[in-house]
Amino acid sequence: MSGTENIDAVSKTLRLVELMAAHNGELTVTQIARQLDCSISSANRFLQTLEREGLVEKNPHTRRYELTWLLYVLGARLVVNDPSVEKLIPVAHAVSQRFDVSVNINTMLGKEALLLFRVPRFYNKDLDFLSAETAPAYCTSSGKVILSQLDAEQLDAYFDGLQIRSFQKRQLTEEDLRAELQLTRRRGYAVCQEEYVSGVFSISFPYRDLSGHLYALTLIAPMREKKRITQPELLKEVRQMLSQV
Repeated sequence: MSGTENIDAVSKTLRLVELMAAHNGELTVTQIARQLDCSISSANRFLQTLEREGLVEKNPHTRRYELTWLLYVLGARLVVNDPSVEKLIPVAHAVSQRFDVSVNINTMLGKEALLLFRVPRFYNKDLDFLSAETAPAYCTSSGKVILSQLDAEQLDAYFDGLQIRSFQKRQLTEEDLRAELQLTRRRGYAVCQEEYVSGVFSISFPYRDLSGHLYALTLIAPMREKKRITQPELLKEVRQMLSQV
């Protein structure tokens, strides 16, 4: 097998993992081959490789392949062993206890805000997100606060090809969002008022580590508690806690 063929095989195997994550246990080998644009024998070879590594297994009842929990374990290890997340987790717990709010640690994945870690305090059925779930960055406080820290070239790359959808009936344009990001950068935090989840208010603070990676510490509470968690004393205290990380 040539170098190009090896690269193509690796690429299709990785695409297979993505495909199975989206349709776990639902696709036949024939459907997988069609989606990957490869032969059935090649699809079987990719599946057997993943099975050998413990990433997939064949369901004895359906005779179809399914992802195992190993992928989840590897992802969880990536989060807890990230040096910056490791430093931010105690801060998240401290902020949650100090101010009686739920606290998330977020970053970006492509053009979406990614949830890495959560300290739950406030329950809302629409907030039943699991770690590794994503949401459009432009309608989350975590996404907006990270976007506000990007340079002009990075921000232009974010907007390139971006399709802005309306959530909670709010009509948002690129011009509106750019203006909000400028305001966010000046004041040092971003807010989200029922933009993605009804009845929920969140406020996010940026954190950039020594390697330049950006994260967001996000406080989440019911809309009725908006005034309480936007008091100047609280904002100042959270910033101080982050500055000591």
